[in-house]
Amino acid sequence: MDIDLDPMKGINILYDSKGRKRQLQIDIAVLENNPEAVEDILDVIVCGSRRNEPAISLAELKKRIGRSKKR
Repeated sequence: MDIDLDPMKGINILYDSKGRKRQLQIDIAVLENNPEAVEDILDVIVCGSRRNEPAISLAELKKRIGRSKKR
């Protein structure tokens, strides 16, 4: 079994004219052959996009989850 250790092979980030990240282009073969690696990359992108959000305590998270379950 061949494992490609380069997780970015077949995955490209496309930028707009101002150099801002705008699109993620994923080769279908990469998605089919290694969906876990693609999921990991997407997780990193989501984490990066949320880095400026305020942190909340575990108690606050549990309170929010409790409220959402009651709806």
